[in-house]
Amino acid sequence: MQEFILKNHVLKAHFLDYGATLHQLWIKDKNGQAVNVIMGMPSPEDYPTDPWFRGAVIGRFAGRLLQPIVIDGKVITLENSEGVLLHSGTSSWGKKNWLMMDQQNDATTAICFKISCEDGNSGFPGKVDAEVTYRLVDHSIIIEYKATTDKTTPINLTNHAYFNLGNAGNIDTHQLQINASQYLGLGSDLVPNGKLLPTAATAFDFQTLKSLGNTRLDDCFVLDDNASFAARLYAPETGIEMKTLTDQPGVVVFTPPNFDAICFETQKFSNGLHIPHFPNTLLSPGETYQHKTTYTFTVDAAE
Repeated sequence: MQEFILKNHVLKAHFLDYGATLHQLWIKDKNGQAVNVIMGMPSPEDYPTDPWFRGAVIGRFAGRLLQPIVIDGKVITLENSEGVLLHSGTSSWGKKNWLMMDQQNDATTAICFKISCEDGNSGFPGKVDAEVTYRLVDHSIIIEYKATTDKTTPINLTNHAYFNLGNAGNIDTHQLQINASQYLGLGSDLVPNGKLLPTAATAFDFQTLKSLGNTRLDDCFVLDDNASFAARLYAPETGIEMKTLTDQPGVVVFTPPNFDAICFETQKFSNGLHIPHFPNTLLSPGETYQHKTTYTFTVDAAE
């Protein structure tokens, strides 16, 4: 396992080739103190036993997918637990070693990781070649994904970094805004059932910035069209604000049960293969999957 470091005049980021993981991300708070806003594992050696995919790239299919699936009229049963595949099972890219292909150190500091996933891994059809590029540009970290396949296959990628902007304190005081007037209904198995439910006047209504409090989430929000950003997170203690921008239609917002952090998994809707009105998640030969997500930071001035 190798660790790589990128930095510019604002941000300093640590990456691992295991899982193409975002291990740490440092920024100075309103008092000039350096804060790591990523709640990763204490050391690189801890990641292989981490059940929460901290900081990793998830592929070839993020989220939950009911089994079996049908592609081009063929019924395919993927690896599953009680009929549900989560984050691609044992072949998940978050638990694989990636190849670091390129590291730049200039005004657009970047690092690129690549992986090949063989035909039949976890039952998925097709050999998939994928790459993820992390780029530091001023106050932003940009994540760009690409993938191709030699057989039609489901593709839905995301990053599983957990954020805490309050210098690892309790996230109850964090303030959250999500530009989503709808969220996905879930079955008892936590798999999207095709229903688009209104967030207004519910516990899922974060259309305006408000304190997270004791609210905990594991839900996919349907992002409003033409919104300037997907989500905004702010920690009064440090004055650090993070905006999430993406070209994807949804974001799964997840607060884990046993550590103080929040995850913004930008992606298409999981289980879309079974729900015709969901965005298409099938990639065919000759096509290129592309996905871009940006996390942009600002910091209050000290009082």
